Amino acid sequence: MIRTRVLPSLFAVTLLTTGARAEPVDWANVDGWDVAYYPGSKGCQAFTLFDEETAFFIGFDGKGGNPALDVTLLNSAWDMIEHGEEYPVRLRFGDQAAWTLNMDGVVLNGYPGFHILIDADTPSARQFTREFKRERVMLWRRAGQTLGTFSLSGSNNAFTAVRECHEFHRKARDARSAASRERSPQTNDPFAS
Repeated sequence: MIRTRVLPSLFAVTLLTTGARAEPVDWANVDGWDVAYYPGSKGCQAFTLFDEETAFFIGFDGKGGNPALDVTLLNSAWDMIEHGEEYPVRLRFGDQAAWTLNMDGVVLNGYPGFHILIDADTPSARQFTREFKRERVMLWRRAGQTLGTFSLSGSNNAFTAVRECHEFHRKARDARSAASRERSPQTNDPFAS
């Protein structure tokens, strides 16, 4: 079973913004997944909280030149994780071959966990999202210990909403940027280049 909106919104804002504390802009609630745009990361994310009190985010970070697939898994009981350390984490979607992800340790508002950014234009990122959308369960392990087995019920529709949200906000940013260039004041200085 999936539960949402249990963690304080400040947690979600801190998680997905680096430096700027901008409120997420709700996009949709799809099959128990909350989809929102996070101005600090310039991307949309789907969020859910699983029974084991594990928070999971997946979506896009649009701060760089190319969007990155952004995946974060957090749980307050994982006190062995150190912020800034790298951890090999195994993830299996359904009965697919396991992924080994070198994830960064994070501690956000007291919640330790794992985070990774993957270039969204790579075949690996596309395969990752296909498996996430298609399979019914995901199993996370680290150092031989199971971190959790989580239902992916609704993941296909949730990730479709993430893509729609991200594309909408990307186009809106591009339009604002083009409009601001058009409104740039022209100078009457004949020596300006």
